[in-house]
Amino acid sequence: MAVRLTLNNGQRIPQVALGTSRISAGNLEVTIRRALEMGYRHIDTAFMYGNEAAIGKVVEEYLETSNLTRQDLFITTKLFPSYMKGTAVGPALDESLRRLRLNYIDLFLIHVPCAMKELDNYPLKPQQPTEFMAVDLKETWKAMEETVYNGKAHSIGVCSCNSKQLDYICKTARIQPVVNQVEAHARLPQRKLHDYCKPRKILLQAFCPLGSPNFSGPVALNVVQSSDNLVEHRVIIDIAEKHNRTPGQVLLRNLVQRGMAVIPKSENPQRMEENLRLFSFSLSEEDMIQIDKLETGERRFQLAWYKGHPEYPFDEEF
Repeated sequence: MAVRLTLNNGQRIPQVALGTSRISAGNLEVTIRRALEMGYRHIDTAFMYGNEAAIGKVVEEYLETSNLTRQDLFITTKLFPSYMKGTAVGPALDESLRRLRLNYIDLFLIHVPCAMKELDNYPLKPQQPTEFMAVDLKETWKAMEETVYNGKAHSIGVCSCNSKQLDYICKTARIQPVVNQVEAHARLPQRKLHDYCKPRKILLQAFCPLGSPNFSGPVALNVVQSSDNLVEHRVIIDIAEKHNRTPGQVLLRNLVQRGMAVIPKSENPQRMEENLRLFSFSLSEEDMIQIDKLETGERRFQLAWYKGHPEYPFDEEF
């Protein structure tokens, strides 16, 4: 069972979530059900993934047949960038809740800080929009706050925001972001952004925590070669052998031990179980230093669609 961390609003979030962004459609329901049976209590999804309806179906069925209650689970979804105008945020969450068959979402995130051309409908699996739209992040955030006031979201946060964007939101926010979900792994440990977030009690939540080896696509501009596959790196393998753990567990434990939450994605039952078993061992200070030396600053997910957008987040140092 994953440890739970306390967010800045008092809500408790499981430190390990199941990532669902690239689970194959044919295997999704089986994987979600298996995850719940294994003890996963945090499921991370998004309107963008086109899988909210399938996840909602499994969650509803599991709650009906198990002794778990809705309060035992923590479900995250995210605002699609075409619904960032203030008037569009609430209806977009309503659609996600309908698909998920839920009355409220535990964590509602702005998926990217870049507003895109507004859609007048809710496609089952939306295509990435290509036309930028000017929307003030404060306008979007104010509408996000309304989802908390009306009880449809218990917590709100952001994804892939840099420190300046966080500062801009926080200066006038009535409700502070609880989470900034970002790419983080041994090659991109996000130390400066983490140091910015910690005193503000904004939890850094790591997607791509294993480095997404060999994944390429429109959001990953570089194909990761096998020579840079972190789970095959000699340093990680040596630490794993010392602790009688897997390289994946070492990479996840490194982030967990630094105080981050992690969102590993897997459809492999053995890997799924291993990704939960992070709390019965610790890395030594020497282990952590050795992993620190693997930093290159390489960002695997560069959000290529949004290059040139005024709010493109990666032009800033952190």
